[in-house]
Amino acid sequence: YGVTAMGKGGASIANPVDATAAVNNPAGMGAVGSRVDGNVMATVGQLRSNVHGAKNSDDIFLLLPGFGANYQYSPDVTLGITAAGYGAGVDYGKPIPAFGTSKVKSELAQLILSPTATYQFAPGHYLGFSVKLGYESLMLHGLENFGASNDTDHALGIGFGIGYLGAVAPNLRLGLTYSSPVWFQKLDAHDDIIPNGQLNAPQQAGAGLAYDWGDWTFAFDYVWLNWASQKTFNNSLVEGGAPGSGHGPGFGWQNQNVFRFGANYKVNERFQVRAGVSLANHQVPNNEATLIAICPCNQPKSVTTGLTYTVSKNLEVSGSYMYDLRHITKGTGPSEGTEAGGELHMLAVGFGYKYLRWTLPSSGT
Repeated sequence: YGVTAMGKGGASIANPVDATAAVNNPAGMGAVGSRVDGNVMATVGQLRSNVHGAKNSDDIFLLLPGFGANYQYSPDVTLGITAAGYGAGVDYGKPIPAFGTSKVKSELAQLILSPTATYQFAPGHYLGFSVKLGYESLMLHGLENFGASNDTDHALGIGFGIGYLGAVAPNLRLGLTYSSPVWFQKLDAHDDIIPNGQLNAPQQAGAGLAYDWGDWTFAFDYVWLNWASQKTFNNSLVEGGAPGSGHGPGFGWQNQNVFRFGANYKVNERFQVRAGVSLANHQVPNNEATLIAICPCNQPKSVTTGLTYTVSKNLEVSGSYMYDLRHITKGTGPSEGTEAGGELHMLAVGFGYKYLRWTLPSSGT
């Protein structure tokens, strides 16, 4: 998250560079100073599905915003806020007979606001804490055979994130971070199909390293995504309980281990280029692919590139491109006869405006 982090495959837990850093590691806000950053990411591509011979496709175009502001309150304290958007969905424009009689359309949108404070407890060592305030909207259409109503509902949520960032050796930084689930209110319009009526964002934890070597910076992250702790994501479609109950059917997702690698090269005082890769295991097992047609988000390998141009001492503009490698999940066992997937291209552009850091007044003034 963040246009510059995206250009490095997302590797940013130990390498914060802008005021969206709190999304990746709250402690990173302590190292970026006073600045404002904004970006927008466009996602385009084609997703395809085949459910027992019913073939469908959807041309995706999705815009997601990002924003961050940070203030160096004192030499050791920063206060800031970030906003990150998340989204997924399909619109096939026709029914899937195995699912229902209405046109299949799904859309999940989430916005997370993260007020964040950091404290530098020793030179070059930061602790950070974020409160995560969430809003989500879920629309499901065309799933009558599973007992779902064609409706849209909204919910508010809350969670938290903590992090550490520190220089552990010359030119080497370590980052550690943990985010709780974002616990959302019950989606009453969907409690007939979603376990307990809740769709929470999963907890996650991560560690990162960053190393500066001349004009180069190399970064590596490991992130654990705990989908298994959330019933809606983790419960099997053949869980056994009644739809909407705690033991009712869900998406059958499994936990993910994500490895992110990135490199940044400073060409000169104005121009930087970067590249990266993100690799993860599939969160949708082949034997749990029955519902993947309504959420074909199983492209776990990505390559990225990006650049930053410094317009002035205060203003910089950045751009990044990410390609999610094409992947088709083919159902097995109870999901036999279902397949879905595709490929996605993501382009992000953003700006950063830096203010002067807070400094101690000179003696005698």
